[in-house]
Amino acid sequence: MNDEIIYDYYLSKAKTYKDVELAQVKKEIQGKLKKDINIQDFYPTADDLKNLPQDSVLIKISFTLKKPYTSKDEGEFHIIDGKIFENPIFRDKLTGLPMVRPSTWKGHLRYAAGKVELDEVKKKKLITRLFGSETVEGDDEETSKGRLYFYPTFFEEEAEKDVITPLKRDTRTPTKKGPIPLEVIKPGKNGDFYLLYLPYPKGKDFKEDEIKEDLEFLAETLKLMFYAYGFSAKKTSGFGIIEQLQDKNVEIYPEDMKSIFSILYTEVNKTVNHGAYK
Repeated sequence: MNDEIIYDYYLSKAKTYKDVELAQVKKEIQGKLKKDINIQDFYPTADDLKNLPQDSVLIKISFTLKKPYTSKDEGEFHIIDGKIFENPIFRDKLTGLPMVRPSTWKGHLRYAAGKVELDEVKKKKLITRLFGSETVEGDDEETSKGRLYFYPTFFEEEAEKDVITPLKRDTRTPTKKGPIPLEVIKPGKNGDFYLLYLPYPKGKDFKEDEIKEDLEFLAETLKLMFYAYGFSAKKTSGFGIIEQLQDKNVEIYPEDMKSIFSILYTEVNKTVNHGAYK
């Protein structure tokens, strides 16, 4: 290393400043961090509800991927087998673990909410209440933050290389782009989804019935996202779908709210009107 002043930490550890070397140095540092960090520290617990407003609900879903998960890390490349890989999965900057960002969860869940079969006026009101109002440039109306709080999901198992072949929409034959290499979390891998519901802001017309209404709509929305639409990039190819959940995979606090979310882990007779949004 020469006597130049280095303002980047990873550059300060490098000797030749080559891309591969810098990436390997970064990977080594992140590998050490993984040993010292407990990712459970990033998540809320049932005990935390004691310090939150009344009627708050914590949802934890431990899932197994049925289809691959992928995401786009816009700013970086990744080193696999000593070579630069140009389509890496998004990774947490601190731990280096592949992750689903809170904003990604929110975006996909909001999309699924729009697919729930319900009167459009009522559905729009519920979506705004849960997710907040969408910001529109030049709109002077007061915006609402929403009642849902999202957390990251970390995959503790490494991503793997995969290849997808883009197809033409009309003929379903390969396009001229050819196969695209990318990183994915393969089917069979596990992750934990955390979601916190706070019945605030209440608004001047708040009614207690809103809480049950919110949670029933949320349960239906989660079902659509996990089983039908997915939460991954390339979801039109079926990415981001999970295996059928079991009772033990769904934890709800307080526990007396769990029955509302039973549609996530029970096979429902299609001829039965189960809940408010069938």
